[in-house]
Amino acid sequence: MDVFNNRDNDNHQLRQSRSLTPPQFVLGEDYDRRTDIHARFGGSAQSGISTSGSFPAIFLFTGETGDQYGYRDGFTPGGTFLYTGEGQVGDMQFNRGNKAINEHAVNGKSLYLFEALRNPRKQRYLGEFSLIRAHTDRTGPDRNGALRKLIIFELQPGASTLEASNLPLPADVPPSSLEEARERAIAAYKAQSSREARPTIQNLYQRSEAIRSYVLQRANGNCEHCSRPAPFSRVDGSPYLEVHHVHRLSDGGIDHPKNTAALCPSCHREVHFGREGGVINNRLIASLALKERA
Repeated sequence: MDVFNNRDNDNHQLRQSRSLTPPQFVLGEDYDRRTDIHARFGGSAQSGISTSGSFPAIFLFTGETGDQYGYRDGFTPGGTFLYTGEGQVGDMQFNRGNKAINEHAVNGKSLYLFEALRNPRKQRYLGEFSLIRAHTDRTGPDRNGALRKLIIFELQPGASTLEASNLPLPADVPPSSLEEARERAIAAYKAQSSREARPTIQNLYQRSEAIRSYVLQRANGNCEHCSRPAPFSRVDGSPYLEVHHVHRLSDGGIDHPKNTAALCPSCHREVHFGREGGVINNRLIASLALKERA
């Protein structure tokens, strides 16, 4: 009975996800926080760090309120953004919203950053970001004036990566299981920016290849949309499928298993150029959400 109940729940989630449009914001445009963000995508309208319950998205809101506590969010000369964690009294802890930011890569959730304007309900979209590191060596006053430890998240703007669909798979030791392949993919995503403020072509390639390798193994030779076998084999004998990002990297989408599908060439072209491309992409978003729930 539990198996059938789980299957019904999965089908309900799939149907619900298909009826929703994923977050899409225009860089530099202003949005009403309640109607344009939370009414459509969920999340708390009171918190500076708000996690959507419907999409793999975390909304971050920054402004001038931190001045009274001795800190100010903003861009660094190197182009990264310093964002202060939440918590008004006592040392900041890695829980709730702070934990969500710190683990967004592992959980496949995108960070959407907004800046509060003088109009209390208007927010200017600054773009999609990913975490480089969390600084825990800084201090500042809390709401009561007592000195406490701060958490400062250093974020980088979402960067494109190499698709590399037509290249052979990496020649290193292959993972022994699908779970190991997934662990490698997520580890590559986290490691690519752990030491550098800006990713290099080499580590972007390594991250892309680790994620691509996992996604192709997950597909097991079949298109993740039409479920048909790959139309032909590569020179090395592996099934030929192409990697597709359901949230485009050029729009700030993250290079992560929850954002990536393996498609046959026909379905891949249809997603990008077909009349029903948007419908197919939404189906893939829903399907990936179910496959990558863990």
